[in-house]
Amino acid sequence: CRLSRLSTDQLQRNDLTEQEQKQLAAAKAELRNLLPWFRVVTDRKLDPKLMRSHIDFLRHESKSEYIMVVIDSLHKLPFKDFSERRTGIDAWLRHLEALRDELNVSFLVISELTRGDDGQYDKQPQLGAFKGSGDIEYSADNAMVLLPQWDPFSNAPPEQRENALWLVASREHTPGLIGSYQL
Repeated sequence: CRLSRLSTDQLQRNDLTEQEQKQLAAAKAELRNLLPWFRVVTDRKLDPKLMRSHIDFLRHESKSEYIMVVIDSLHKLPFKDFSERRTGIDAWLRHLEALRDELNVSFLVISELTRGDDGQYDKQPQLGAFKGSGDIEYSADNAMVLLPQWDPFSNAPPEQRENALWLVASREHTPGLIGSYQL
């Protein structure tokens, strides 16, 4: 949907205009070109040593020294030797930091957010927004939060929905609002 800039409703109705069909075809071609650069690992026995092997493989296959690993979600990584979730998350953050430094690899780690007492997210997020991630302020080069600035129960069209990107911790920059984005 995003690559073609077509809504899910448009794709499901299957009555695309000629221009929309061209957009969809171009998006499919672009996705096919991107797929060789992706590797999906769903191994529930993943550990730092195995992750290192995957990174080495990616570097070899892509013939690139620039590798980005996306982890979705930090809370779903296996914590086999840890009884507490937070201890496991903190251990993984330290391992990722070591891998980053040793292998010169970038990590984009997606984390769950903590909701306030009212069940809502804070309007201006703080480090405490990262659920169970006590060491994130020490491990992350930049910790960011993407927050919706619209009511999820509203029937407003997607064009009117904006999300705010906040920098909540950084080794190089002052925390604050980075910008608002229309997705």
